[in-house]
Amino acid sequence: MKTVQKSLCLLLAAALLCAALTVGTQAAGCGCKEIPRVGVPGIGDALYLNPGTPEQTEVPVADMEGLLAQLGPIVSGLAGAALRRDWDRAADAFIALAWGMFGHMRVGLDGKSVEPIYPMPCDDPHTKDHREGREYTFRYDWRLDPWEAAADLNAYIKEVKKATGHSKVALLSHSQGGVVCMAYFARYGYGDIRDFIPQMSAHNGLTLVGELFNKNVELGADVALQFMRSMNGEGVMALMGPTANLLQTTGLAAWLIGVLGLVLENVQDRLFEEALLPLFVQWPALWSFVPHEYYESAKTALLSDPRYDGFKKMIDTMHYNAGAGYKADTLIKNAVKAGVRVCIIAGYGYTSMPFTPNLDIDADGLIDTARASSGATTAGLWNTFPADYAQKIKDGHNHLSPDGKIDASTCLLPEQTWFLRDQIHFSGGHGALKDAMIYSPTQFTVHSDKEFPQFLTLTGGAFVPNTPVPVPPRSTLFGSVFIFNAILGLVLWDSITG
Repeated sequence: MKTVQKSLCLLLAAALLCAALTVGTQAAGCGCKEIPRVGVPGIGDALYLNPGTPEQTEVPVADMEGLLAQLGPIVSGLAGAALRRDWDRAADAFIALAWGMFGHMRVGLDGKSVEPIYPMPCDDPHTKDHREGREYTFRYDWRLDPWEAAADLNAYIKEVKKATGHSKVALLSHSQGGVVCMAYFARYGYGDIRDFIPQMSAHNGLTLVGELFNKNVELGADVALQFMRSMNGEGVMALMGPTANLLQTTGLAAWLIGVLGLVLENVQDRLFEEALLPLFVQWPALWSFVPHEYYESAKTALLSDPRYDGFKKMIDTMHYNAGAGYKADTLIKNAVKAGVRVCIIAGYGYTSMPFTPNLDIDADGLIDTARASSGATTAGLWNTFPADYAQKIKDGHNHLSPDGKIDASTCLLPEQTWFLRDQIHFSGGHGALKDAMIYSPTQFTVHSDKEFPQFLTLTGGAFVPNTPVPVPPRSTLFGSVFIFNAILGLVLWDSITG
């Protein structure tokens, strides 16, 4: 009998020891039940020149001193080109402006930064408190190859897990961060991820970049003025809306369009060859924004020179393993199959940047709504669906927006995709929605909480369900073929990314 008792005691002691070791392992970090969140931001996070040295300085995306230094020459170049048809003078001015503003951001054909520029450090997983809905922000050089950034993201997630004692993390991304997450999933799978929440994500690319990288350069005045009105903020940004109204009411927009169209039509080849190619096209990250239907033709248009052969192999690795419109949706579907709780947030109600044709589409100010949502059907920027329109896929739930602009039934995950009206791509404010998704004990859907239906507007810091609204009238100005006012475009770039 005593032998039996001893055996039972030993078994009980062993069980208690195992339980204690298990609890100790799970709670090695903080012992809380709140899953740590890893955030992957998009373009515009701070970069540094000579980090870790006495010469360390934060590097702006665009050098505004370079802009100011070139204002005089570019105005003179435009005037000279318009009056004397001196296209080389105008090209010289635009090229000098681009190099003055963005020359420091060059990337070599090896995919490395030409200047000693690096991202700021990631949030320290050993000191940051994750128990109040805070995020560990993963930092990376957003100019470079997302395929390589995914390796760093994997190491960072492992470090967060080790430091906190949690077995999984919630992975949240914005804009280009969604692209990096696709590369991460393709390379490392889903075992470390419980939740994936892409917000205004570029995982399926941008029509804007696809068109530009195929040299399809065009601007319609309607779209340009609408884009200007969508911008807000301080300083020069606060002047965009009033300037658009002034240009429209005075007729100056038509005159400006005509002048710029004439000038830029004649300098486009030099701009691509001497400015856009060395300054931007050699950013591997931008190639991850090119949708699949544009990808091979873009390489033919821009990378036909044999010196790009190695560069093409590098960007092909990303595209054909995790690329926009090619593998991204499959990777998301596989995440769901692996048990990852996926919630997608897209925006609509704005145009994209008005530099190319065929951009009269709903977007969040940058990324097409259809692409960010993985497949929504949209009525178009200036339109609503006909009164008798029925959603394309009948699944027993209503997926039509109250304003008649979005049919979410065609989304990859129609029950797990939300749409925010009139929230520009470059702003945040999704905290309450993200919290609801993450704190939900099960997969959160558009039916889980009446406060967060499928179609929302962020007003005064709070989400409210969408209601029907009139579609803004289209201006009477005609659309013309040309690149948008270069100075305005570069100022907007600096504002939205810096």
